[in-house]
Amino acid sequence: MSVDSSRRVTAPGEVAEIVLAEVRLGLAEQLADQLTLDSRLGELGLDSLATMEAVNRIEAIFGIRFTEDSLYDIECCRDLVRCVEERTGRPAGTADQAASSDATATDVTASNVTASNATAPKAQRAPRKAEGDVTQFAECLAFEKRLADTAAAGLPNPFFRVKQAVRAATATIRDQAVISYTSFDYLGLSDHPKVVAAAQAAIGRYGTSASASRLVGGNSALLADLDREIAELVGTEAAVVFPSGYGTNASVLGHLFGADDLILFDELAHNSIMQGAQLSPARRRPFPHNDFAFVDRLLNDVRGEHRRVVIAIEGVYSMDGDYPDLPGFLDVKRRHEALLYVDEAHSIGVMGPRGRGICEHFGVDPAEGDLWMGTISKALASGGGYLAGRHTLVQYLKYTTPAIVFATATSPANSAAALTAVRCLHAEPERVTRLRENSALFLKLAAACGLDTGNSRETPIIPVITGSSAKALELSHRLLAHNIDAQPILYPAVPEAKARVRFFITAHHTEEQIAHTVQVLAECLGLGSAKA
Repeated sequence: MSVDSSRRVTAPGEVAEIVLAEVRLGLAEQLADQLTLDSRLGELGLDSLATMEAVNRIEAIFGIRFTEDSLYDIECCRDLVRCVEERTGRPAGTADQAASSDATATDVTASNVTASNATAPKAQRAPRKAEGDVTQFAECLAFEKRLADTAAAGLPNPFFRVKQAVRAATATIRDQAVISYTSFDYLGLSDHPKVVAAAQAAIGRYGTSASASRLVGGNSALLADLDREIAELVGTEAAVVFPSGYGTNASVLGHLFGADDLILFDELAHNSIMQGAQLSPARRRPFPHNDFAFVDRLLNDVRGEHRRVVIAIEGVYSMDGDYPDLPGFLDVKRRHEALLYVDEAHSIGVMGPRGRGICEHFGVDPAEGDLWMGTISKALASGGGYLAGRHTLVQYLKYTTPAIVFATATSPANSAAALTAVRCLHAEPERVTRLRENSALFLKLAAACGLDTGNSRETPIIPVITGSSAKALELSHRLLAHNIDAQPILYPAVPEAKARVRFFITAHHTEEQIAHTVQVLAECLGLGSAKA
């Protein structure tokens, strides 16, 4: 059990025990018992994000703030104990041995580890023969074992399901029509006659590929128009379209922020944001989900140490279907002279009465923010990303960002599809209304029969939390047997207790499909009936 964060620790003997307890919270139950001070956290499935969640809790318990430098070398719990000692001047003492069930006479105390690390380089490990054989990579073998264990448990692999056809809210899988909840086509524009016709016409005029980067020769009138109309949609001075949404985050953050800067990102931010932060030489750190007050306190402590600080959040979070308090983050940004980077991949076309995104939802002028990233791959029925903001910054990024300069431009068909989708969004605002009504109906029916939908609210992303990865796998399999296609989200993508089956609602779904789906969910989980 986690230690009460309101209590300050004074006894040195508690340090290691507390560190172990907080790290165990992020591990699957079967792995928590294996944790020792020297267990490599990555090998137990604890990624950098989960490690930082433990760090945030440990900081609150001890009333300290780790330096950013110290966070980069954390590989095991002993490293966390060392970090606590450095900030409190308090040795771990006998707790070091008491907390480690496999301690031997050759073990050293955490304080000795700190002293030796300060003067001696890390031991060099001789390469093993297996490391030169790709078929023997430990991570590959471990993954194969996970697949084998799943199959042995009688659960079919739900991933990479092949769709033979997709039409509106339905798909064909194994020659069987199913209701699909796996598409980001929120507004149902990917099969809109005007969008399809525009893509076909673009192929006739430009061919199937842009065949070069925008800078070199892959630019087109379609892309120039799309840049301008996305800027008008978002409400910024300028915008530029990237060939990849993932690449936009990964490239812009790594390109724009340097060694003297700090990148803060929500702990539930998309992997592309975390990758972008890791590619940058800037300091980086996640913060508790949607907690702008935490960011405020952190910047009170460290803002003066950095040239630029950027706070990266999302307009809608794709795992939980919730969204941030944008005015709260803007206030923190202003007071600390920071920058605000908002990923609107799942909010553009979705949030706000006209689908213009998170700013329209809150009635905020986009000029109050700095970098508005989004994709044309979801509500805008195409493939690629964009970055919108002030003209001076967008122009610089257009000429210098690696993901534009060194990547082939968005294809003519995708450019035309997105451009026409933006225009359809303006011409047919009823699609946004219908999407919102469908999402509200699913949530209402789910609540009526006791389904756990977590923090989802006012968005078309709705998780049904099962409490374990095995249950999520089984539920997804049973739903497919009822001709409903919805994917499970498993540990370590989410904590084991938060494993879920995730539903993406679209404007194409009918009330009958939604009611039927929730009814089947309730039956599969042994709950009551859903009633409108």
